[in-house]
Parts: sequence; C-alpha cells; structure tokens
Amino acid sequence: MKKYIPMDLAFEHYSRLNHHLMAAEYSKICAEMCKQRYACVPLYESLCLYDQGQLQLSDQVRVIWVHDIERPSDNYLAREMAEMEYDFGFQSTYNIRTICTATAELRQELQAIRELGHEIQYQYEDLVITQGDIEAARQSFKENLAQLRKYFPDIKAAFAHGVYKSDYNSTEIFKEDGVWQPKIWQSLGLQHPCAELYYFMSVLKREFGSSFHYFGESSCIGGEEFAEALRSVQEGDIVVFLQHPTWWSDSYDVNELKKVVRGKCFF
Repeated sequence: MKKYIPMDLAFEHYSRLNHHLMAAEYSKICAEMCKQRYACVPLYESLCLYDQGQLQLSDQVRVIWVHDIERPSDNYLAREMAEMEYDFGFQSTYNIRTICTATAELRQELQAIRELGHEIQYQYEDLVITQGDIEAARQSFKENLAQLRKYFPDIKAAFAHGVYKSDYNSTEIFKEDGVWQPKIWQSLGLQHPCAELYYFMSVLKREFGSSFHYFGESSCIGGEEFAEALRSVQEGDIVVFLQHPTWWSDSYDVNELKKVVRGKCFF
C-alpha cells in the first residue's frame, strides 16, 4: 500500500523543529483547572462515566480534556504538555494521526505520554486518504486502527481530523444519509456506542443543552483566554476542552498568534 503523506503538512514538519512548550502560557490553564470547581477526565473515562450516569456533577464543572497532535514535529511538544499536566496532577487524552507514528523516535515521544497516564486515541482522516471513497475509507480506518493498536493497544475512541481545505469530512464514513450510525465504527473496531468524539459531543449537546460547552482554538488563543472560558461556565456544566500542541510553541508570540489565526481561515 502506498504510504499516505498528508497534504496539509509543510516540509519542515517532518523534521524536529527547535521549539518547546510555551510553558508560562500553558500553566495558566493548569492552574485554573486545579481549582476545586473542576473535575477533569480524559475522553474514554468520560464515556464510562456517561454510561454510569456519573458524568454530570451538581457541584463541579466536568471537563473532558483532549488534544489533537496535528504534526509529527509536535509529538515532543505534546510530551512537554503532557508532563506539565502530570506535574499538576491531571490525565488527559492525546489524539494522534497515523503520520505521527512514522518513526521509532516519534513513537517514543507518544509512549512517554502514555506512560504518564494519559490516553492515546485515534485522530482519523481516512476519507481524505481515499479521496472521498467511503467504502475504501472504512477499510482504511479499520486497518489504520489495527496498526496503531500494535503500538498503543488501549486505543478505544476516535476523533476526526479536520484537514485544512481538503473538501472531505471524514466523519461521513460513519453516517448513512447524513445520519450517524454507531454500528459502523463498532464494526470497524471501536466498541463503545459513543466512541467518536464529534458524535459524543452531539449526544451531550442534545442531552444537556446550554449546560454543554466546547472550547478550542477556534475561540480561545493562549492560556488566559482558555482559563477565562473555564471561568465562564457554571457548576453542573460539562465542557469538552481541546488544545492543539502546534499552537503552544514558544516560537510564537501570543498576541501575534491571535492576529494570525483570527485573520485567516484556519477555522
């Protein structure tokens, strides 16, 4: 099978860039999350709590904390992020693309994240890989999931990667006539009926209404904006909280990053 090279990755992202986590900014999130009003869990743990009717808490904000590792060069940036979360006493979820496991060095960084107690889950883009062929994409998903489980056997959930200007929405592989069909991902290797995060968010939105929130870099840039987003919700609310390590490099100035991201069609 011909190796898939994502078109949205620039050349420099195949080599190790000389950058580190913007630690002072990211620590603002962790410091806020340490407050008693928050109860943070990784993705698959949140699914189990949902099954048990224990996801929503009357006296705390439930935060489902996830990260999308977009580029292979960000594996080690994600590791530094995971180390900080661990030092603050948190476990979260890191969603990986197949390209992020291309070399032993890249896999070593991801293994380090897993050894800290964080989850590794699958960030899939199979409809892009197959250029819109639904049936081929489903087979690709099954094969890629099996391959990733050779390195990370605990993968139990998935989140679609939004490939920039690809014109393909990979969530379509789990739908029939535009309607989600959990039976499809269950037949391809993910057993939980809410194992796709976009689907799970739609379930949470339908069940909890205005008490459900989603925060990512589409609305927040930098530690203070994410911390303020957390402060804006109420006890009893449920939050899906997403960061992309690629936006937390110390090579960026936060104020300039706000201008760049919000001035162009990244989201």
